[in-house]
Amino acid sequence: MKIIIPSYGRADTITTHKFLEDGGVTNYNILLHTEEHKKDYCRNPTIDPSKIIVSNADRGIANQRRWIIRNFAEKEEWFMTMDDNVRGIKGVSPKHYGKMKLNVTDPGFDKTIYDHEYNSTEFIELCHRDISIAEAINVKYCGFSTVPNYYFLAKKYRSVGYVISKIAIIKNMGLDYDLNLEAMEDFGFTAENLLHFGGVLINNFIIPRAGHYEKGGIGTYEERLPRKIKDCAYLMYKYPGLFRYKEKAGCHPMAELQIRFTNTKQLDEWRRSLNK
Repeated sequence: MKIIIPSYGRADTITTHKFLEDGGVTNYNILLHTEEHKKDYCRNPTIDPSKIIVSNADRGIANQRRWIIRNFAEKEEWFMTMDDNVRGIKGVSPKHYGKMKLNVTDPGFDKTIYDHEYNSTEFIELCHRDISIAEAINVKYCGFSTVPNYYFLAKKYRSVGYVISKIAIIKNMGLDYDLNLEAMEDFGFTAENLLHFGGVLINNFIIPRAGHYEKGGIGTYEERLPRKIKDCAYLMYKYPGLFRYKEKAGCHPMAELQIRFTNTKQLDEWRRSLNK
């Protein structure tokens, strides 16, 4: 499975390639916008210049993701995209990983079950299992837990929900990323997959350890905020009834969204409503 790491402005702080190589995974590429950016990244002694791909795409993560779909992955090929600041993978320990549900509400539940550290080779092996499940249920977009709180991760898999782009596995069916979205392109791509394929696959037993709103990339929360507000309004308009605003501590009330549905019956009703 091909692995690609879009990066911008983090020549000195990029970590994902080190996580992969430390665990024995070397079949990855780092995707940059320009040759000038490549010069900066080549000054980092931990980066192999042969791993760098220059897209020459316009600035913006949506442009890079569209380039990946059109130029990196073959049609109907599964590939993985990872943010550039992944530092590790936590997850349910191997002893319990095969279960479909954990009794997290039991008074004596051991929450450290969710604290097992997987190396990159182990993680990729688990991803191949998820691809088999995705193929069986005919979905094309897979992701992992968006929160580290075990209390919300009792059920191993969900087929309706938001796939965060920190780490995502995609079967290239030719769906494009929406260039109108600059800060919430993964919400748009999730919506497209829910609309076209009736679901996604989210593995709650895997929890990526990665930075959020760090300097570089598309910016800190404050730097992204005006664009997030605009993107939220656009998503609410483009996919009527799919999203609602989400109250989140410390965040602007018009800059956070959540998917309104929790099961396929609700999702199917929404999909049918769009065709009336």
